[in-house]
Amino acid sequence: MDNSESTSSAANLLGTVTTLVQDTQVDVTRLIYMLYLDIEQQINRAALKAQITLSTSAVLMAMLVNLGTGIRAEKFVGMNAFESAVMVLYVLFIFCMCCAFGRGISAAFPRAVNKASEVNSHPNLYFSAQIAAIPGEDYADLFCRQSNDGVKCSVLGQIHSKSIVLEAKLQSVRKGMKYLLVAFAVWIVARVILLVGYGLH
Repeated sequence: MDNSESTSSAANLLGTVTTLVQDTQVDVTRLIYMLYLDIEQQINRAALKAQITLSTSAVLMAMLVNLGTGIRAEKFVGMNAFESAVMVLYVLFIFCMCCAFGRGISAAFPRAVNKASEVNSHPNLYFSAQIAAIPGEDYADLFCRQSNDGVKCSVLGQIHSKSIVLEAKLQSVRKGMKYLLVAFAVWIVARVILLVGYGLH
């Protein structure tokens, strides 16, 4: 009895091992859940990167204010050539910092794309804005009267909407980080020019 059960288990295991992936049934519900969860986690990570961009931008701006421009000339007329170059770099620095700060805000609050202003006749029962616009009893009734295919379509629609939000966040974060790096590099170059310029004079 035990030997036959062992043989049967071994045969089932062997069949599982040798079964091709294309012949294996896929649990669509689990895949949808995993995709939804993955996008949610990526959105949270993108929001964290946006916060880091904003914080770093604020720190660099505070650093410039605390350290000062480093230029000794009191008037623009009396500036040396290297001091004038540093002023141009400071203007570029401020521009890049403003762009980085703006991109950080855009990543934190991405603009909604194709957002419906009103609840339509077929609302997405997984979208918070439309859920809040439907009375509780009506929402429960609509939810319970969904078919399985309807549930899948609603969840997939929400996944698509979240993907648009995620891509908007990631694009803003990437551009914000680029502006931040350029601003930091410009600031370092400006301080080096000041150091060398005053050292030679």
